[in-house]
Amino acid sequence: MKDFSKKIAVITGAGSGMGRELAIQLAAAGAKVVLNDWNETSLNETIQLIEQNGGSAGGRAFSVADRLEVYNFAQETVNRFGGVDIVVNNAGISLLQQKIESTPYELFEKVININMWGVIYGSKAFIPFLKERPEAALVNVSSIFGIAAYPDQGPYVTAKFAVRGFTETLRQEMAGTSVTVTCVHPGGIKTNIVRNIDTTQKARLDKFSDVFDRMAKMSAADAATRIIKGIQRKEKRVLVGKDALFMDKIARLFPSNYEDTIMKGYDIKKFP
Repeated sequence: MKDFSKKIAVITGAGSGMGRELAIQLAAAGAKVVLNDWNETSLNETIQLIEQNGGSAGGRAFSVADRLEVYNFAQETVNRFGGVDIVVNNAGISLLQQKIESTPYELFEKVININMWGVIYGSKAFIPFLKERPEAALVNVSSIFGIAAYPDQGPYVTAKFAVRGFTETLRQEMAGTSVTVTCVHPGGIKTNIVRNIDTTQKARLDKFSDVFDRMAKMSAADAATRIIKGIQRKEKRVLVGKDALFMDKIARLFPSNYEDTIMKGYDIKKFP
């Protein structure tokens, strides 16, 4: 898909970070963007940014963990625009670092519901409409944590590995259709995913955010540019950032030993 002019592009999690930048760049390339985010204020800010620059944007706020809302959103989009050409399932949340053993089920389920089920709902709701187009793209955002597991991020790792497996299976099943299915694995991207963690533990959140900010090397704008290039090239996998490229290589070359590399810098007593 080389030309985005007049294409209808749906992006979830577009209230900030990579989702916002994807929306801005696709709108600048001529697409009409239909956006979602759980935070209505942030979502409206993205829409205003696009409209101020002459782009076309709309959407509404809801949680992608709500299957009925996702399906209604898909139908509303098609009813309004007559179809959809691009869907980017980008919405996701993170948690403060803690071990699986001490993670409450309600937090585990929250991450799984948004990061995994949100992608599954978004894919299944839009696939029938994407298949009606002569050329279409379905993009699911996994993570570097969908390539290699990391301690103290059990719910997030679980969801992102699931997104990878789901997307790779779906890509095989979509062979022979007009739909290109792409799995994106971002590394450390400067977004608000950590700052938006729902927690009362402000001191721990501030510390975790500072660590994340130091690790995040690529801007959300650069990450969005790389993803869009992947859509244009019909890439199966998009590795975003040097850290994602490095970890993918390590995990492939040393599938049984890559954990040793990770554990060298890990303090087992650091998190509860």
